[in-house]
Amino acid sequence: MRKSSTRSDSRKEDFLDLAEELFAYLGYQNTSVDRLISGLGVSKGAFYHHFKSKSDLLDAALERMLLRAEAQLEEVLAAKAPALEKLQKFVVALDSATKQNRRSSLQIGEFLLQDANAMLLVRHRRAARDRFVPVLTTIIEQGVGEGDFHLDNPQLVARVVWEIGEAMEEALARPLILATDKPIEPNEFLSIYNTYVRAIERVIGAPEGSLSLVDEIMIQSWIESVSNNIARTDRIDSRTTVLPMFPGREKS
Repeated sequence: MRKSSTRSDSRKEDFLDLAEELFAYLGYQNTSVDRLISGLGVSKGAFYHHFKSKSDLLDAALERMLLRAEAQLEEVLAAKAPALEKLQKFVVALDSATKQNRRSSLQIGEFLLQDANAMLLVRHRRAARDRFVPVLTTIIEQGVGEGDFHLDNPQLVARVVWEIGEAMEEALARPLILATDKPIEPNEFLSIYNTYVRAIERVIGAPEGSLSLVDEIMIQSWIESVSNNIARTDRIDSRTTVLPMFPGREKS
């Protein structure tokens, strides 16, 4: 029974691994169940054994991204470091969770930001909020104890900070991901980012300028990924008859 369960879990991971590759190259909407089962050489029944639908597959892919971040956040909480440093690492851990397949994250982000998928975006955000606000609460409580943060209700403030973060993410993501002519410039990105970070500092009662949640390397990494993604999308839109091979996979 254990071996059977292990094989089943492994097959599910295979589906998720290939799905991330296909999402990265084709986008969610152009990734079909038929393409997935063809890529793995399995039956359609094998897919539906693990996932109810393609939407269920997307939920599982998003959940796996959250799990990647959660594992790193456990290390952040366990570290002996001041709260300001932990808050910095909190953001880095969330970014790192998408770094493993940044193109896939961009394609999924573009899909979720479409108006027709508003409910899916809300569901994903709720799942992330429920998972990570308690971690943020612990960091803020530590900051209050250390005298760096000045506030009365750490749990409520953590929720507010998370919601500011969601608003910041969308304010940055829309010009970044949905750019059609040219990607957002680093100085424009920083201007948006700094406005939201200053708001977070005020909410947690930290000195102005004390928070630095991203660095130039992180910003440039995202902008370059978007540029590459736009170029790749253009190649797909003007495709002839054959799609290039998916990274790391041989044609069957």
